[in-house]
Amino acid sequence: AATGSPMALPATFSGEPSECRGFLMQVNLYIEMQPQRFPTERSKVAFFISLLSGKARAWAQSLWDAAGPVVNAYAPFTAHFLDVFSAAPGVLSTADQLLSLRQSDDTISDYSLRFRTLAASSGWNESALLGVYRQGLSPEIWQATAVYDDKVGLENFIQKSIGLSQRLAACSSTPPQPTPPLLTTPPGAQAAAGAKPMQLGSQRLSRRERNSRLVTGKCLYCGKPGHSISKCPTRPARTAV
Repeated sequence: AATGSPMALPATFSGEPSECRGFLMQVNLYIEMQPQRFPTERSKVAFFISLLSGKARAWAQSLWDAAGPVVNAYAPFTAHFLDVFSAAPGVLSTADQLLSLRQSDDTISDYSLRFRTLAASSGWNESALLGVYRQGLSPEIWQATAVYDDKVGLENFIQKSIGLSQRLAACSSTPPQPTPPLLTTPPGAQAAAGAKPMQLGSQRLSRRERNSRLVTGKCLYCGKPGHSISKCPTRPARTAV
């Protein structure tokens, strides 16, 4: 007779909600790898119950003793199991966890991993998930990804966000280049015209803002896309000396 691949027994489950789905997955894998050991639906249920302890075993015992139809079919039994143990009072639903998820001080890779874990069991469509992912990004990355349309797709958008984060981090770690002196009008002309020394966008840019504009292709002077500082329509013309 054919035998399944050797596989360790799943760990017992005592009723901890956070371990519920992981336990169910382990049992399902074990049954799939050892099909000859479970010829009937009831034998699968019996094996499942044998791995329970504490309050989870007490719950299963009440069902088994009642001899209802739920213990004769594995799928309805495990669905009922999830209804009872997958959520606990005070624990946020998957939807609530997704909506409250923020990158904060996490790396974008850690944030993306937590997002993917929740998204996998949310049942939401890709467009909704992309919007939630974008909203949870740190302000700097969120601003930089504004150039990407939602039509790029969720996974592509996540990869682009990670790439942008890495480039911004590289820019931040690069020593700043010496800034050339700002061009001003001669003292006499400045006094006559009431002009002020030119600065980028009327104020000096922070290193973070400068890097963000370089990455997203925005003008270093006015902050708008579509042109460079040398062709900025709002930048004052250089005064001949």
